[in-house]
Amino acid sequence: MELTTIAITAIGMIAIVMVPGVFLSLALFPKKKDLDIVERLGVGMILGLMPQFILYFGDKNLSMPITSFTSTAAVVLVSLLGLAVWQVRAKKRK
Repeated sequence: MELTTIAITAIGMIAIVMVPGVFLSLALFPKKKDLDIVERLGVGMILGLMPQFILYFGDKNLSMPITSFTSTAAVVLVSLLGLAVWQVRAKKRK
């Protein structure tokens, strides 16, 4: 394999896990002083697995197949949900 392929794949996999996780951590801890950057990345990494847990739950309990479309949709929906909750909580703070 080429080095560029490996690098792009690694960056993509990190982004798929970290983006929804960071948005969910912002939704849970909207203030900057609640978590520093290292804590936010750690919480984000754990919360970033949420789309995969939702897909697993849907597959086992609702007979929803896990395809590339459902995987992408789960990541996008969890990310948008976290971002929306963060925006609502940030507006309430003001």
